[in-house]
Amino acid sequence: MLNFIFFNFYSMNMHVAEVSASSGFAAMSKTSNTYLEYYIENNCIDDLRCAVEVDESVDVRHAVLNKVVAPYGTLLHYATKLERIDAVRVLLSEGADPSVLNEEGFSAFDTAQSKEVKCVYFQYFFEMIAQSNAGIPLNVVDNETSKNQAVHWAALHSNVDVVRYLCEYGFSVNAQNASGDTALHLALSRDEPEIVQCLLDFKADLSIKNNAGLDCRRSNSTVSEQRDLFSSFNSLDDDDVDNADQLPSSEHQFAASSPEAEGQIVVENGMAVVNGRGSCDWAVDESGDVVPDEPHDEQSRRIQSAAWKLLSNVWPEPQLTRVRLDESDGCSCCCLPEDSTNHGSQQLQLNVYFYSSSEVGHGPLVDQWQKLVPLFESCGFQVHFQQAVFNGQFPFEASALVCGVYAGRFRRCESYRLKVGGRRPIELISSDLAGFNAGLRTLAQLFVRTTRIEIPSPWSLPRLCVDDFPSRPVRAVLFDLAGCRVPTVQTLHDTASRLVSWLKLNVLMVHFEWRVQDSNLTLPYTSAELFRLQTACGQTFADFHLVPSLEVNCEEIGHHRCTVMLSQFSSLFSTSDSVHVGSNLCRWMLSKGLSNWQWFFEKFRRIFWSVGEQADLEKVHQLPLHCVLMLDKPLMDTDQKRAAVGLLDHSVCLCLSAGEPGFVADSIGSMTTDGELVCSAFNTAQNCVGLVVCDWSGCAIGCSAVAPALRYLPTTYFLGLAWNCRQRRTPDQLTDITAHAFLGSTELAPLFHAALAVGKVERALSPLSSRAAPVSAIVQILLNADSLDLDNVSFRSFKKARIELQASLDGLENLKRHCDFNNDQTLALLEMEVVLDLTILACRIGQSLCMLGTNPSPAYGCQMINVGISNLSPTARTDLANRLLEIKSRFQHVWLGRNLDTTLPEVMKMFNNLLHSLLPSSMHVLLIFWNKFHIHSCRLYAFHCVVGFVEREKYRQQFLERCDGVNRYNPDNVEFLEKYVREQCDKQGVDMEANLTLLKLYQLNPNLYNERIVCRIFLKCVMALPSADMVLAKCLLDEYRMESECLKTICDISALLETCRFKEAWQLIRKEADLVDLAIGFEEHVRHFVAHVVSITYQNIDTQLLQQLLGDVNDSDFENLCKQYNWTRKVDGSTFISNHEATIKSRNIEEKIEFNGS
Repeated sequence: MLNFIFFNFYSMNMHVAEVSASSGFAAMSKTSNTYLEYYIENNCIDDLRCAVEVDESVDVRHAVLNKVVAPYGTLLHYATKLERIDAVRVLLSEGADPSVLNEEGFSAFDTAQSKEVKCVYFQYFFEMIAQSNAGIPLNVVDNETSKNQAVHWAALHSNVDVVRYLCEYGFSVNAQNASGDTALHLALSRDEPEIVQCLLDFKADLSIKNNAGLDCRRSNSTVSEQRDLFSSFNSLDDDDVDNADQLPSSEHQFAASSPEAEGQIVVENGMAVVNGRGSCDWAVDESGDVVPDEPHDEQSRRIQSAAWKLLSNVWPEPQLTRVRLDESDGCSCCCLPEDSTNHGSQQLQLNVYFYSSSEVGHGPLVDQWQKLVPLFESCGFQVHFQQAVFNGQFPFEASALVCGVYAGRFRRCESYRLKVGGRRPIELISSDLAGFNAGLRTLAQLFVRTTRIEIPSPWSLPRLCVDDFPSRPVRAVLFDLAGCRVPTVQTLHDTASRLVSWLKLNVLMVHFEWRVQDSNLTLPYTSAELFRLQTACGQTFADFHLVPSLEVNCEEIGHHRCTVMLSQFSSLFSTSDSVHVGSNLCRWMLSKGLSNWQWFFEKFRRIFWSVGEQADLEKVHQLPLHCVLMLDKPLMDTDQKRAAVGLLDHSVCLCLSAGEPGFVADSIGSMTTDGELVCSAFNTAQNCVGLVVCDWSGCAIGCSAVAPALRYLPTTYFLGLAWNCRQRRTPDQLTDITAHAFLGSTELAPLFHAALAVGKVERALSPLSSRAAPVSAIVQILLNADSLDLDNVSFRSFKKARIELQASLDGLENLKRHCDFNNDQTLALLEMEVVLDLTILACRIGQSLCMLGTNPSPAYGCQMINVGISNLSPTARTDLANRLLEIKSRFQHVWLGRNLDTTLPEVMKMFNNLLHSLLPSSMHVLLIFWNKFHIHSCRLYAFHCVVGFVEREKYRQQFLERCDGVNRYNPDNVEFLEKYVREQCDKQGVDMEANLTLLKLYQLNPNLYNERIVCRIFLKCVMALPSADMVLAKCLLDEYRMESECLKTICDISALLETCRFKEAWQLIRKEADLVDLAIGFEEHVRHFVAHVVSITYQNIDTQLLQQLLGDVNDSDFENLCKQYNWTRKVDGSTFISNHEATIKSRNIEEKIEFNGS
């Protein structure tokens, strides 16, 4: 940072005069560079000094020394590049200007590679300051446009030591730049209390107003920060501070002219403004370009609008972003070339270069890139790695990305700068590998969002710059695996991948519970699954930590049992260097003395220690300092408690629940309140190092019907606060971002609007129904409807709730008709539908209870009472029970799509209890049988296969009715047939007659053609091998339609399978996973075809080869296939298929020949 101030400050003082070449030295200037270069190359310092001092004219000497000569630049560039330290000292002492840029846009200091050469520049800088009375006036400005002095630069970009140094040497702390801002204005905008306090110590004036009429009391810092900074000044009015948050948003920002952001469009904390024409904050750009305040043409205005729209979709929100409209070259976008090898696939080529001077070598950076290549491939980019390049020499083409790690350019860990445009189209530099990964993820978000904004080219990025770093180092999510919701290992890994890739998560805690009634520690996963999970997370994410978490269900534990349990738990997670201990276990360990657990504290580098009560907080001084305290919200919900926590010696993390206990879904108000608590905790407790978002299971919060999709939005919001606590967005503005982060498509944003609607309805009903505990009326009905307090609850309130929930459900139905989804997206959609149906059913029950409990007449004066479900009419109870059975069946199917089947009995208790209360006593035996039938996953799958068959039969019947006779090729049938195709792909059925009819309609009505539906039909044809359905489908498709890359890929898969090139076919299927996922069960059908071919071809085959032909199946799946096809594995490593000789059937051919007499 010091070098950055140096060159901009030095550029204020250097003025190269235009002089004639009349003197001898001037005459020599046309050819003397050759001799001077020779002296520099051979380190002839005395000769170099004599040659430079030939002429006594300072101006002419400067003109020669600062002349830019291709290809390297000035003589100072040349000496710096060759690392001639003495030559650099001579040139600097004779007036060489280190701020002159070469043709590549680099100063001499930028080309410095060694620390020794850099130290020469630093030493010269301090000599200039010390000799400021010899020719550098203290009030010198950088240019007449912005009029920033050195103290402005230091207050905005340097540290407190440099600011204090300048103030001690006499720089005016109250000097104003062109926008009227003092150094104190800039320091407040930067949110640096130490620099602000330093300026106040040197008598900085608080009352000075800038051109926008704002003084330093009206800063954009928080109220608590203002109190801390200005507590010693009586001139500050308390009313002004208290009312700071009530000011208009424009008064929270400054209208300033920053040293390098003059004329740039700047945004910070979600506020987009333009310098010089409104309120804004400041940004920094190394190029120092000055661009107009307003775009001069419509295209630039459109690019500006699209750029801000693009940046507004980046989450977590960067600390500082800005857009540059560079009109000097008539271009405001950085275009990316299409990959010519992909023939119409619309993939873009991204060439990646690496700075040779990077502090982290080329190899580690490539390793980090390799881990994130799938992320960029999912955005439509083909990544190509190129060679390392020297900082001042760029041999690559116009569109490329160059990256490196430079710790000295950043003050914080995990920092990065992402710059688009200029001489280097895309540049990414960071402080470390963690910041490098964060920058790559931000770049991926920009890429995936670029196709959605309206700019001249669909593959262009606006010229912008992002300076970013995390507010806190710990950004964690805790998954509760001790309750009724235990996701599969694959689901857990996929969720972690999305959290790390799109939300910059760096800690994932997997929470287990030891039940003391069990003799041994029992976990839902096997040790092999846990090891694979740890290995996969460690290999995939460099800056990601998987932290195991352990809790006990009571505090009465024997010492020996606890020691054995902790040892067993530690051995299961041997590769982890961190661990989390639950509050019950922590309390018990503290009560028994920490000396008994010395081995446990020495084993882990970091221990997250839960503190659940205020009494436990008073004992944490016994803990080692590498323990990080995890504090629940009640321990930090007031200023007094936060101040007390800030005095602790240990680091702390705030724990927030992604979902309020007693409620099905979060609301905007509850999430916003928790967000304000996070900001207050970060600002007050300086030892607060991060945030832990706890995703407790449904049983832990009182309702098992909580779908994972309901927790996505609060998780997104809280993780964004953990990265940038100063962002100003509300949760309802993050639905698109959440849909893309968790589900990979912004089209699913209505799911989270529906989740917010559920939370809104719950809060609207809860104050009326619950006077004591904050429990949702809907949850009360689902758990125990007879205990619902109907006082002040009306039939009308439940009716309003039903109308709003039904509107959300209709929106999801409309979404299903117009969009195609993969498996994960379909599960999320089905989860939300089940939640909405269940809440609507609860409202219906509430309406029925209100109708039955209503007073017959106001004259009686009786209060409304809840007479219970048992008093409802038999018709109403039967109707409600039938609806609940249908919802229950769908819930089971969706639940097993993500979670282990062993958790199903526990989670179904809520449904069974409610159904038990709705059904008459005579049907309770039937209910028990029904539950036993549905617990087993195989029977559940069979049940849904039957349901799917019934649904397909309904579609088949509708098809025959619609497409009868002359109506077969009616264009109005296209929409129905497309829906039928989706049903076939989702439920693994096939109706080739309907599919061929749809292809014929596409041929007759080209304007109705839908390529995605055709891909689904072609996939179903492949799944039908060895039948000839593919040939029939191709015949009904025009030749130019077959040029589509998707259809070509499917045809290639079909050709490889038909020619028995199974290994190549599986490689192509794996590569095009997103395409084949359009048809559920595609790989199973391909595997069935391969097994069919093997069964009629081989008698004995090598087992390893057979597994490869079947798609590299694991041993357990291979055993199931052997049982299905009656194959036998042999000891010699082969597999017996069939004895074809034993199955040969003899045939007797009889031919009767009749002779006709002539």
